[in-house]
Amino acid sequence: YIKPVVFEVGKELFGVDINLVQSIEKQVNVVPVPNTMTFISGIINLRGEVVPVYSLKKKFNISDDKKSENTIIISVGEVKIALEVDEVMEISEIKPENIKKMPVMAKTPESLYLDRVAQIDNKLVILLDVAELLTESEEDSVKKLTESMATA
Repeated sequence: YIKPVVFEVGKELFGVDINLVQSIEKQVNVVPVPNTMTFISGIINLRGEVVPVYSLKKKFNISDDKKSENTIIISVGEVKIALEVDEVMEISEIKPENIKKMPVMAKTPESLYLDRVAQIDNKLVILLDVAELLTESEEDSVKKLTESMATA
């Protein structure tokens, strides 16, 4: 089984493996950075460390004007990013029989991060493969952004 942190983005439920989550932060001050990647909302200062904030609404094309109030800090490869989420729901164990592979029709080369689907309390939760969330070029850009902000 896996133990995901389940969260809401728009009206959809997603989950990430708790082992990848470093912290959950509420109402952080996001500083916009001009001319960055589309999915980057800005940066935050997390206990002295500059962390890029990644908008899942933009990544998943979810049109919702509600401001995301929470961030989940995760490590992706060699970078740390803050995922903007609307609400952190729960951290629960899922039995293996309640986890299914994402249907082939729902996956494209651009959406390999849509890993599996879990059923929790009669709701479907999309489990994200955060290693696939950033493309190589996005990961490089995030590294460069983090490094440039750390030396500034």
